[in-house]
Amino acid sequence: MNAITPHPGVLHLVSAPSSTNDQRPQIGRLIPAYLCAQAIEQGLTPPGQVVLIGDPQSERHARTIGLKPSLRYAPPMGRVQMLARTIRSLSRNSSRIICWNDELAPLLRGLHAPADLISTRPELMTHRVSSKVDIRVFERPDRDVWESRNHSAELDTVLAPLISDPPPLPLRIDRATMGIAPDDICIGVIADRPSDIDARSIAFLIGLLNASGFPITCVMPEGASHIAAAKRHHRGLEEQFRLLFAREPMITMLPLFDILIHPCYDGSGSAMLIERLCENADTPVLRLRSSDRSGLSRAPAVAGPIIEALDEIFAHRKDPALQQTTEAMIHA
Repeated sequence: MNAITPHPGVLHLVSAPSSTNDQRPQIGRLIPAYLCAQAIEQGLTPPGQVVLIGDPQSERHARTIGLKPSLRYAPPMGRVQMLARTIRSLSRNSSRIICWNDELAPLLRGLHAPADLISTRPELMTHRVSSKVDIRVFERPDRDVWESRNHSAELDTVLAPLISDPPPLPLRIDRATMGIAPDDICIGVIADRPSDIDARSIAFLIGLLNASGFPITCVMPEGASHIAAAKRHHRGLEEQFRLLFAREPMITMLPLFDILIHPCYDGSGSAMLIERLCENADTPVLRLRSSDRSGLSRAPAVAGPIIEALDEIFAHRKDPALQQTTEAMIHA
């Protein structure tokens, strides 16, 4: 009688954002790491072996979201392709490969098992993907992108509940711990790739909102770009509002925020997904039409919709005196 051979497991390939704010390419994004962690946690995909591609900061970020990497590899010189041989060797004993980041798709060549690509930002995959790879997307525009490349893609139904009915992530910190005053409006800034956020432009915008009479605390991810310039601008305004930079992933802090600003909306599936994730967690999201400081300087009225949203937040608060004061400041 032959011994029963153990069934080979699933190999997950995923990357997470890094808070290292330097000039090296950053391949990590919020949505893929979140989807992978929650899919395993909710039993929507076998746990298998999770291989994280990134630096130690990426691993810290991933673990905060709930991902439990088995292995971590840092791409030499930031080039994912240079890990292809290592991943090919790891795949020998796997029954299936699930790649959660489009930018990691070059690692799917010549593998020893069938592969899925969970695609949320196909423009990051500039190389050709083998026809043997099954591509799953969440948004029709992403499917259209793949079909324009003569590659079929299917709309995912298994993982969709992770976005439409997101399970709550553990809140590790509260407003009191962060020193946010009860009357402050707490504004968060979110993007699929935190390094795409221009912190100096956001600080300029928050200064405009503060000048309109709102008591504001703004929270941005530690991985945002131009943080030093944002802090200089903040000091130049005599720190009339609070400006905080969070080490925790922004999606784990959603209950803290009265409103979220999304300055990097580009129409991609990942941009849509992150907005849906926030809104389905009851946190409203506003897109910023002008994402650079010069645009805000020329047309400060882009802050108008945000001011209206902040006004609504005040209108729903129960302090009539505070509400009347705010309305007078806005309509003066």
